Amino acid sequence: MPRPVAVTSRLVGDEDAAPSPEDYAALARFRQTLRQFMAFSERAAADMSMTMQWYQALLVIKTLGAQRPVSVGDLAEELLIKDHSAAELVSRLAEAKLVRRRVDPSDRRRSLLLMTPSADRALAKLAAVHLARLHEDRDAFLSVLRSDDD
Repeated sequence: MPRPVAVTSRLVGDEDAAPSPEDYAALARFRQTLRQFMAFSERAAADMSMTMQWYQALLVIKTLGAQRPVSVGDLAEELLIKDHSAAELVSRLAEAKLVRRRVDPSDRRRSLLLMTPSADRALAKLAAVHLARLHEDRDAFLSVLRSDDD
Protein backbone atom coordinates (compact mmCIF):
# COMPACT_ATOMS: atom_id res chain seq x y z
CA MET A 1 0.00 0.00 0.00
CA PRO A 2 1.48 3.40 -0.95
CA ARG A 3 2.46 5.67 1.89
CA PRO A 4 0.43 8.91 2.12
CA VAL A 5 2.23 12.05 0.98
CA ALA A 6 2.04 15.27 2.99
CA VAL A 7 0.30 18.17 1.27
CA THR A 8 0.59 21.30 3.39
CA SER A 9 -1.97 20.47 6.09
CA ARG A 10 -3.18 16.95 5.41
CA LEU A 11 -2.20 13.60 3.96
CA VAL A 12 -3.00 12.55 0.41
CA GLY A 13 -5.00 9.37 0.53
CA ASP A 14 -7.32 10.71 3.21
CA GLU A 15 -10.30 11.22 0.88
CA ASP A 16 -12.56 12.34 3.75
CA ALA A 17 -10.43 15.37 4.62
CA ALA A 18 -11.29 18.46 2.60
CA PRO A 19 -8.31 20.38 1.22
CA SER A 20 -7.55 23.55 3.11
CA PRO A 21 -7.41 26.96 1.41
CA GLU A 22 -3.62 26.67 1.70
CA ASP A 23 -3.73 23.29 -0.08
CA TYR A 24 -5.72 24.77 -2.95
CA ALA A 25 -3.34 27.73 -3.18
CA ALA A 26 -0.28 25.44 -3.16
CA LEU A 27 -1.79 23.28 -5.92
CA ALA A 28 -2.67 26.34 -8.01
CA ARG A 29 0.88 27.74 -7.63
CA PHE A 30 2.36 24.34 -8.48
CA ARG A 31 0.23 23.94 -11.62
CA GLN A 32 1.00 27.49 -12.76
CA THR A 33 4.71 26.92 -12.22
CA LEU A 34 4.48 23.60 -14.05
CA ARG A 35 2.72 25.23 -17.02
CA GLN A 36 5.35 27.99 -17.09
CA PHE A 37 8.13 25.41 -16.94
CA MET A 38 6.62 23.39 -19.78
CA ALA A 39 6.27 26.52 -21.93
CA PHE A 40 9.89 27.42 -21.14
CA SER A 41 10.97 23.86 -21.98
CA GLU A 42 9.16 23.93 -25.31
CA ARG A 43 10.85 27.24 -26.24
CA ALA A 44 14.28 25.98 -25.13
CA ALA A 45 13.92 22.83 -27.23
CA ALA A 46 12.72 24.85 -30.23
CA ASP A 47 15.76 27.13 -29.88
CA MET A 48 17.87 23.99 -30.40
CA SER A 49 15.72 22.93 -33.40
CA MET A 50 14.07 20.15 -31.37
CA THR A 51 10.60 19.31 -30.26
CA MET A 52 9.71 18.58 -26.64
CA GLN A 53 9.21 14.94 -27.58
CA TRP A 54 12.70 14.78 -29.11
CA TYR A 55 14.17 16.25 -25.94
CA GLN A 56 12.25 13.79 -23.76
CA ALA A 57 13.32 10.88 -25.96
CA LEU A 58 16.97 11.89 -25.75
CA LEU A 59 16.68 12.13 -21.96
CA VAL A 60 15.30 8.58 -21.86
CA ILE A 61 18.01 7.22 -24.16
CA LYS A 62 20.73 8.99 -22.19
CA THR A 63 19.55 7.90 -18.74
CA LEU A 64 18.41 4.35 -19.52
CA GLY A 65 21.29 3.87 -21.93
CA ALA A 66 23.74 4.41 -19.10
CA GLN A 67 22.29 1.29 -17.43
CA ARG A 68 21.39 -0.96 -20.38
CA PRO A 69 20.70 -0.85 -24.11
CA VAL A 70 17.51 1.04 -24.99
CA SER A 71 15.04 -0.38 -27.50
CA VAL A 72 12.20 1.33 -29.32
CA GLY A 73 9.82 -0.52 -26.98
CA ASP A 74 11.67 0.83 -23.94
CA LEU A 75 11.33 4.34 -25.34
CA ALA A 76 7.61 3.85 -25.93
CA GLU A 77 7.13 2.62 -22.39
CA GLU A 78 9.05 5.50 -20.83
CA LEU A 79 7.31 8.17 -22.93
CA LEU A 80 3.88 6.55 -22.46
CA ILE A 81 3.32 6.25 -26.20
CA LYS A 82 2.48 3.36 -28.53
CA ASP A 83 5.28 1.30 -30.07
CA HIS A 84 4.49 2.50 -33.60
CA SER A 85 4.60 6.13 -32.39
CA ALA A 86 7.98 5.49 -30.79
CA ALA A 87 9.22 3.92 -34.04
CA GLU A 88 8.13 7.04 -35.97
CA LEU A 89 9.80 9.24 -33.37
CA VAL A 90 13.04 7.27 -33.70
CA SER A 91 12.85 7.61 -37.49
CA ARG A 92 12.59 11.39 -37.14
CA LEU A 93 15.48 11.43 -34.63
CA ALA A 94 17.58 9.31 -36.99
CA GLU A 95 16.73 11.57 -39.92
CA ALA A 96 17.89 14.54 -37.83
CA LYS A 97 21.11 12.62 -37.09
CA LEU A 98 20.45 12.60 -33.34
CA VAL A 99 20.02 8.84 -32.94
CA ARG A 100 21.42 5.75 -34.62
CA ARG A 101 19.81 2.32 -34.63
CA ARG A 102 21.87 -0.78 -33.96
CA VAL A 103 20.58 -4.32 -34.36
CA ASP A 104 20.34 -6.06 -30.99
CA PRO A 105 22.89 -8.90 -31.16
CA SER A 106 20.75 -11.07 -28.86
CA ASP A 107 17.50 -10.46 -30.80
CA ARG A 108 17.99 -9.36 -34.39
CA ARG A 109 14.34 -8.23 -34.60
CA ARG A 110 15.00 -5.44 -32.10
CA SER A 111 16.74 -2.12 -32.69
CA LEU A 112 18.85 -0.56 -29.97
CA LEU A 113 19.12 3.20 -29.86
CA LEU A 114 22.36 5.14 -29.62
CA MET A 115 22.70 8.91 -29.35
CA THR A 116 25.04 10.63 -31.78
CA PRO A 117 27.74 13.01 -30.52
CA SER A 118 25.69 16.00 -31.76
CA ALA A 119 22.67 14.74 -29.79
CA ASP A 120 24.86 14.38 -26.71
CA ARG A 121 26.04 18.00 -27.04
CA ALA A 122 22.51 19.34 -27.67
CA LEU A 123 21.10 17.35 -24.75
CA ALA A 124 23.85 18.62 -22.42
CA LYS A 125 22.95 22.23 -23.32
CA LEU A 126 19.23 21.66 -22.95
CA ALA A 127 19.62 19.79 -19.67
CA ALA A 128 21.77 22.61 -18.27
CA VAL A 129 19.17 25.29 -19.04
CA HIS A 130 16.38 23.07 -17.70
CA LEU A 131 18.25 22.41 -14.47
CA ALA A 132 18.95 26.11 -14.02
CA ARG A 133 15.26 26.89 -14.51
CA LEU A 134 14.24 24.16 -12.04
CA HIS A 135 16.56 25.65 -9.44
CA GLU A 136 14.99 29.09 -10.05
CA ASP A 137 11.49 27.63 -9.62
CA ARG A 138 12.44 25.25 -6.81
CA ASP A 139 10.31 26.82 -4.08
CA ALA A 140 7.17 26.85 -6.21
CA PHE A 141 7.59 23.17 -7.05
CA LEU A 142 8.37 22.15 -3.49
CA SER A 143 5.74 24.26 -1.73
CA VAL A 144 2.97 21.77 -2.50
CA LEU A 145 4.95 18.99 -0.79
CA ARG A 146 5.71 20.84 2.43
CA SER A 147 3.74 19.93 5.52
CA ASP A 148 2.91 22.23 8.37
CA ASP A 149 5.73 20.57 10.32
CA ASP A 150 8.42 21.64 7.79
